[in-house]
Amino acid sequence: MNNGKWFDRSFDLSFGAERYGAIYDQLAGAPARLRQAVVGVREELLVDKPGGKWSIKEQAGHLFIMEPLWRVRFQDILEQKPVLTVADLNNAATSEAGFNGFPIGELLERFVAARGETMRLLDRIDALDMQRTSLHPRLKQPMRVMDLAYFVAEHDDHHIEIVKELCQ
Repeated sequence: MNNGKWFDRSFDLSFGAERYGAIYDQLAGAPARLRQAVVGVREELLVDKPGGKWSIKEQAGHLFIMEPLWRVRFQDILEQKPVLTVADLNNAATSEAGFNGFPIGELLERFVAARGETMRLLDRIDALDMQRTSLHPRLKQPMRVMDLAYFVAEHDDHHIEIVKELCQ
């Protein structure tokens, strides 16, 4: 079981522009990886909340519900705001959304659509701009566009790994 807590993670952002292509592909491929993880999973397993934690459907819903924040944060960097927009660290929007009442296919499609918007934003900006940064409010690290893209990709994979473990 993935017992690593997201909030305990730290990130080495010392990489250069050569990694951006792989990060971009990781971001673009997240909806397909999530879909692959849940294909054929029984409904009772999709809504099970082991230990009172989020179900598979709630994990999936969390991924698309975060997309507007990611886009705002990319804009924050472009506008050279001193600090990135703060996230709700309690994840109230995810916990209160009632995702267990949605068909998994709808949750997947919402993630596909939301991620598509994020990818279109990335396609319009210079992700390799090394000069513009904004401070991540929790990590207290300056982030470039490609650093935030890496952070988001890692966030996706963190939740997709939890989904895979819950599907077993």
